[in-house]
Amino acid sequence: MAASPPGYYPPGTYAPPPASRPIGVTLLALLTILFGILIVLVGVLFLVAPLILVGVGLPPAFGLAAGVLGAIIFVFGLIWIGVGVGLLHLRGWAWWLAVIVMVLSIVGSIASPITAIIPGLILVYLIVVRRHFR
Repeated sequence: MAASPPGYYPPGTYAPPPASRPIGVTLLALLTILFGILIVLVGVLFLVAPLILVGVGLPPAFGLAAGVLGAIIFVFGLIWIGVGVGLLHLRGWAWWLAVIVMVLSIVGSIASPITAIIPGLILVYLIVVRRHFR
């Protein structure tokens, strides 16, 4: 008798349930998306506000510098939103980006170690739930 091909389940048998997403990953993903939306809004503010301020007498170089900074902030906000969506879908690349950001946050907190506690806890949690990501 030949073995059934992968993914085939004879009548009366069922596929194993899909892996469930841990609630912590869901919360982390939603917070990441909300943070990304906030960053996008700040980027838009940096893009629009200098146009108004240059109109009232500030030098054009100020508007240009703020516009470039706003565009960079806007792009980072879109990346954060993408990482949050990737975490919701348990994507491996989103896990890696989240780990990299947490490590950079910890390294950036070297002057004030107390501020490294939350990124450190998130990093430990991401390592614990690694097996859920594909």
